Amino acid sequence: MTDISSSSFLNSVQVPSASATGSSQAASTDKTKQLGKQDFLKLLMAQLQNQDPMKPMDDTQMVAQMAQFSALEATQSLQHTLQTSSNNQTIAQAGALIGKYVQADQSDGSTATGAVTGVNFSVTDGVVSPTVIVGNTSVDYSTIRKISSTPIAKA
Repeated sequence: MTDISSSSFLNSVQVPSASATGSSQAASTDKTKQLGKQDFLKLLMAQLQNQDPMKPMDDTQMVAQMAQFSALEATQSLQHTLQTSSNNQTIAQAGALIGKYVQADQSDGSTATGAVTGVNFSVTDGVVSPTVIVGNTSVDYSTIRKISSTPIAKA
């Protein structure tokens, strides 16, 4: 990692690239736990190939399955849109803390207090998690319990 002086690091935000929150999120999810579009299409093709020629598949069943497929696609699209919106909101909220004073609980039981000089983001399964920089300490965004525009007295 390159050496960054505190003056150049002040007011900096590292936003994850679009590829980290975009289409690659589908590749990073565990495919063994959920059925997707490809699985549905494979099942439909197997049904069509193995149907009894004397009793072809009922049209209403085919329409119902296609409706389910469309609903699945719409649900996945909505989930992706909601996650993207949530990530954008998280990035904006965390970035707005730069220059503010915060007080946060640390995992070792201590309290970190000071001005936020930067924000780092990590992406796990398409979810953005911010970490704010307070002095030389990385603080988990979820542990912040006080935010102020003026310095906070150390507890």
